[in-house]
Amino acid sequence: MLAAGGSSRLGSPKQLVRLEGEPLVCRAARLAHGSGARSVVVVTGASAEAVAKALGEARVRIAFNAGWAEGPGTSLRTGLEALLADDSRPRDEVAVLMLCDQPFVTPKHLRVLAERVAQGYPAAASAYGGDGGFGVPAAFAAELLPELLSLGGHQGAKPVLMRHRERLALVPFSEGLLDVDTPADVERLGLQPAD
Repeated sequence: MLAAGGSSRLGSPKQLVRLEGEPLVCRAARLAHGSGARSVVVVTGASAEAVAKALGEARVRIAFNAGWAEGPGTSLRTGLEALLADDSRPRDEVAVLMLCDQPFVTPKHLRVLAERVAQGYPAAASAYGGDGGFGVPAAFAAELLPELLSLGGHQGAKPVLMRHRERLALVPFSEGLLDVDTPADVERLGLQPAD
């Protein structure tokens, strides 16, 4: 889970914005576990101490990205390196990428993404609606992890998804367009600002 950004447009850490009293980063970690994930890696950067404090005793591994300001590719790499460093991890295990600022992700959606990859697709992405847009959350087969690791700092996972577009499984998730970037988003989505 990527939770390293500086939230410059929001003016406070989006990771700590609350839905029904629960910080978004904690909610995302809980949903990831609820999907059946064997392990959850949370990548922190900006506001790392506050995010780690919010996570408290959550069953997650925190990976700090010192280069978080260089872009999401550095956070993606940090998270994957932490995941791959786990010697107990099955080498063919599916990796699911999610953000902490999409409040309407469900455990079922994450599970379906992983299942599509387990069925033989190289990757599965969230389809946002009729315009053909797609993105995260997304799941990746083990053979695509080197491609993700090679991304530039300002790139997210989209270039890898695009390279495999012909064999990409799309899972409907119109709520994926609803994320938290500005104070107006917090208000529109019925969230509570970070303390």
